[in-house]
Order: sequence, then C-alpha cells, then structure tokens
Amino acid sequence: MAAVRLRSIAGLAVGGALLNGCAVQHSLTPSSIATHAERSILVSSNPAAGSTSRAPVETLELHFNPPAQLNEVTVTGPDGIMPTMIHPVGDVPDYSIPLSGLGPGAYTVNWRATAQQREYFGSFEFAVS
Repeated sequence: MAAVRLRSIAGLAVGGALLNGCAVQHSLTPSSIATHAERSILVSSNPAAGSTSRAPVETLELHFNPPAQLNEVTVTGPDGIMPTMIHPVGDVPDYSIPLSGLGPGAYTVNWRATAQQREYFGSFEFAVS
C-alpha cells in the first residue's frame, strides 16, 4: 500500500472517517453543472466516523476506493478551523496524516478528493474524550 504524508498548518490536522452516503460527486467537465449524491469513495479511516477516542489523536488514516488525489482536508474543533497543507501526488488509495495530538472535544472533518476525473467531497464527525 502506498502511503502519503501531509504536513499540517499550525501543527494540527484532521481525524475521522466518512459516514456512508455523505459524499457528493460532480463531474469536472464545464458542461456538467448538476451535482448528485453517489456512494462514498472514502471507504475506511482510523479513527472511525462517529467514534470517540479516549487518547489524543496523533494520526489520521484515510483509505479511498478507487484511489484518489486528496485535494483538501480541514477539521473544525474546539480551537476553530484547522486547515492542512496538501501536496497532491496523484491517485493513491491510502493517506496517513500526522496530527499534533488532537485533545478533548468534538471535531468535524471536511475533505475533497478527485478520482476518475470526478470530484468527491464529504464531511464527518468524531470526538476525543
């Protein structure tokens, strides 16, 4: 499995997983304006969507099928929005994003990726106790 490391801005990045059915997809071609719900391409992650971690979250792992180019990830938590700097490397199935130990609180993750010439995006939540 290929792994890609992404450097975070302000030392904080993201954690979580996508809830089934939360992704929306649209074509990247200019002639297509409509968007519609599709199955998610984010098939698993660690930590998982809806989960609660008892320890600070140090790493976010995302698994895409089909492989995707991760274009954007942000997390909103107790300290506000924490964007990450993304260095797209092409279509890969697995991303490992180092975190700076996300502490107690509720977090919402937003992501955007491209796979097979289509853009997908989603949002999900997790917590740290």
